[in-house]
Amino acid sequence: MTITKANSLLDLFDSEWMARPYELYAQLRARKPVYWDDLMRTWVVLSHAEVARLSKDHRLSGARIDEFHAQLPPESRQKMAPLAAILKRMMLFTEPPEHTRLRKLVRPNLSPRLVRTVRSVIEEVADELLDRAARKGRMDVIHDFSEPLTRTVVALIAGVPRHGEHLLEDWRGLLPEFFSQSAAEMPRLAALRAVFDENADDRRAGIGDDLFTQMVGPQLQQGDYTDDEIFANFLLLIDAGQATTTHLIGNAVLALFDHPEQAELLRQSPELAANAAHEFLRYDSSVQFTTRIALADLAVGDSLIRAGDSVSLVLGAANRDPLRYAEPDRLDLTRKASDHLSFGHGIHYCLGAVLAQAEIEIAMHRLVSRTSNWRLDGELSWLDSINFRFLEGLPMRFDARPAEAAG
Repeated sequence: MTITKANSLLDLFDSEWMARPYELYAQLRARKPVYWDDLMRTWVVLSHAEVARLSKDHRLSGARIDEFHAQLPPESRQKMAPLAAILKRMMLFTEPPEHTRLRKLVRPNLSPRLVRTVRSVIEEVADELLDRAARKGRMDVIHDFSEPLTRTVVALIAGVPRHGEHLLEDWRGLLPEFFSQSAAEMPRLAALRAVFDENADDRRAGIGDDLFTQMVGPQLQQGDYTDDEIFANFLLLIDAGQATTTHLIGNAVLALFDHPEQAELLRQSPELAANAAHEFLRYDSSVQFTTRIALADLAVGDSLIRAGDSVSLVLGAANRDPLRYAEPDRLDLTRKASDHLSFGHGIHYCLGAVLAQAEIEIAMHRLVSRTSNWRLDGELSWLDSINFRFLEGLPMRFDARPAEAAG
């Protein structure tokens, strides 16, 4: 098979590369692990060591929404203004001291204790979905398993009432919408804001009985947070807790299709599930890179990044760096890979990481324990994005095993 030479991250839009981005990263990294991408107009960083180091460098800023928005044509700028206003209030796109203040809103209670609270819910929902699929002997992993699982969990944690849960169906994430200059999600966001505002008074008084009120209530009593800020980070919780985790599970299942011996290993050794979650995250993250803006000149190897330059930290490439991981293109569920960078690093490390790991651990343990003899049942296609590794669907057939097999 002839492999086309990779020249830019933009080559990922080529159908040849979209399903095989790690081969493209390897080509680019072998040439130079840090380089200026003329087509993308950004510095591209591909090594684990440099991505980890630069993720913690205060001279690189994640507050990039205003800059991107300002570069849009006037008509698009006006159309995207409401979404830009939401995104710029998310802690993910701010820097200290604003980032520190917003992070305090949810950090104290988005913890391992919360995961213990919802763990039984994750297990129960996973089993219910697999019960339904087992009767047919087939399912679409995304639409019939991972998406409804993560949607149910995030609705519980974000305090979305039952009559509003339908607003979370097929959630793709707000950042892809923003960068593709799409306003398609604005009606959904308006409806979610109406649902969110229903409990605004109880939330501020700290008397709501939902998990989101319990999470942010104490901070609302102590800090000065606007309703727009609370809503923006409510949406961030949904964004991080649903779309990315849905496709982390989908990508993990696809990885086991390519490594059936690892599926059997997990089936026979369920105690590996927690460790396996880290390896799945390393092997094929649903978010491939994150972008920063240089606030000052900085040297990276023999390259000089100037103030104002864009810098793309390629998490997916760092996770497959042969200088950090032996045989990085091989899935090994016994590998110690907890230093993967799929959740970022430094102050922007994902607050929901512990929850996402638990969902992957439980979903994959339940799935391999209750099914065997997997067969793909259709063609695979990917969301047309160079940053988000989102399968449009993952149809499979299987032989069902008794629910007791999952312990």
